[in-house]
Amino acid sequence: MAGSLSEQLGAMAIIDELRHRQMVVDEYLDLPRRREEVAARIREYYAANRLAVDDELIAEGVRAYFAQRLEFEPGPADPAEREKALQYIAAQRAGQGRPSGWKSWLTRLVK
Repeated sequence: MAGSLSEQLGAMAIIDELRHRQMVVDEYLDLPRRREEVAARIREYYAANRLAVDDELIAEGVRAYFAQRLEFEPGPADPAEREKALQYIAAQRAGQGRPSGWKSWLTRLVK
């Protein structure tokens, strides 16, 4: 027997997921092409709305966006939140489970 249909479909699902991930990675690695595609769509948008925008202004905006898009910006420094985060991490590392009140704290932190 060559294998069941469910095995084949399961393997194909994993292959498709890996293929899609690779496509996303490739898209982010080809930065000059991405910049030009974004700039072209912006030009089309402004032209469709009959707005005159200089190409240099569009290029400057696109450069600025791509320069800052992957930068990490930490949230506000709240000492109490930092302490809770450190307690959570320490409890996880020690294998003690989660400290009390972790769920409501984590929910507020993610929002």
